[in-house]
Amino acid sequence: MSIISIITQKGGVGKTTTAIHVGAALSKKKGVNVLLIDFDSQKNLSMGYGIEDDYPYTVKNFLDNTGEFRLKHHGSSNVYILAGDALLEEEESYNRDTLKTNLTNLLEQMPFDYVLIDCPPRPLMKKLTLGEMALCASDYVMSPIEAEQYSFAGIDNLLPAFMNIKEKHNPNLEFLGFFFNKVLTNTVNFRKYSEMIKQEEEAKDYFFKTYIRQDMNIEKAKQEGKNIFQVNSSSRAAEDYKNLVKEIKSKIKKYESESV
Repeated sequence: MSIISIITQKGGVGKTTTAIHVGAALSKKKGVNVLLIDFDSQKNLSMGYGIEDDYPYTVKNFLDNTGEFRLKHHGSSNVYILAGDALLEEEESYNRDTLKTNLTNLLEQMPFDYVLIDCPPRPLMKKLTLGEMALCASDYVMSPIEAEQYSFAGIDNLLPAFMNIKEKHNPNLEFLGFFFNKVLTNTVNFRKYSEMIKQEEEAKDYFFKTYIRQDMNIEKAKQEGKNIFQVNSSSRAAEDYKNLVKEIKSKIKKYESESV
């Protein structure tokens, strides 16, 4: 079982889209169950799955140990969603292990193969944030970025913050990598930044080889409350997500073998 946080330093780069379609790709293997946690008060993940605003059990109930536990099951797939909550904010009543403790208890009763946590943007600061709570509960972390200056500037903030949490609070946490999202392969920016990574030997360890190309089927899936495989399983984005999941599994397998 692997718990993966999906984080970014800025909004709009596709972390929720990543959670939806990577979760769907992971669940395509027969018998694999995936839990998606909407850990962002914007609730984009929940909206992406068409979960109503007044859904009776949310991630805030989960943290507060209130209400009658329930998950939203996505159709005939093996994907389950812990709904988001607009009232979810950093509060003094939570500590950095609140999510970890409650998630550990849940997984003892419901053994999911993968848990993906959709974190809010700008997750890691000096004070306790939802992002830090998520990383303390996770085994791995990954981050979508765009081939542009602001996304790359965020890397310089995200990696040190991640390493600080790993050193102080969760020594088992591993960084899977950054990957380019919403890619137009023939643009100057993509060629510039992808070439920059190829030339920097150390940077290669922090980046997936796979990138996700822009595809109108992603927007169609969003509008219909579906994943890319339900809309067009042979689309270029569907192929990209399948390749990304292959890399994710390969990296997890490598980390697991090194820890033995």
